Amino acid sequence: MARDRNRLRDFQEGLAKRLRLAAELPQRQSRLAIRAGDRGYLLNLDDISEVAPLAVMASAPLTQPWFLGVTNVRGTLYAVSDFALWLGLHVASDLNAKRLILLGQRLGKVRAGLVVTKVVGLRLLDEMKAHDAPLMRAWESASWLDRDGVGWIEVDLEKLATDAEFLQVVR
Repeated sequence: MARDRNRLRDFQEGLAKRLRLAAELPQRQSRLAIRAGDRGYLLNLDDISEVAPLAVMASAPLTQPWFLGVTNVRGTLYAVSDFALWLGLHVASDLNAKRLILLGQRLGKVRAGLVVTKVVGLRLLDEMKAHDAPLMRAWESASWLDRDGVGWIEVDLEKLATDAEFLQVVR
């Protein structure tokens, strides 16, 4: 019994030490890398509530072609737009690779979803280098190059969610 208590104490002390060391390390900023058509974008994970397969959507008449409609996710209605179509990118893609990105609660009362061509995965900003490519839209916050020389545009989802063009879904 005393041996088990010693092991438990050693485990707890080791865990506490690792947690202290982890807290002292600089925070590594990660972003969700997605594709919209053939372009790469980075989304702040703090602004995303969920990444899900495409859901059934109720279409809305007299709306822009990129506005896909409204979907119900666990009792909350989300207005859903196809990000690539909204950007004017008409690239055919695998329907099974498309994902629905739901914007998070941090963005206030905005209940929006973006359908993206593909979710690539997480990218660490400290493993990329800043790129001086011109930013074309107000919601583009930074440009990055990864180790392979692939360019990524960081998206400010709060600015995107309040962009007048993005909100103008009626034809």
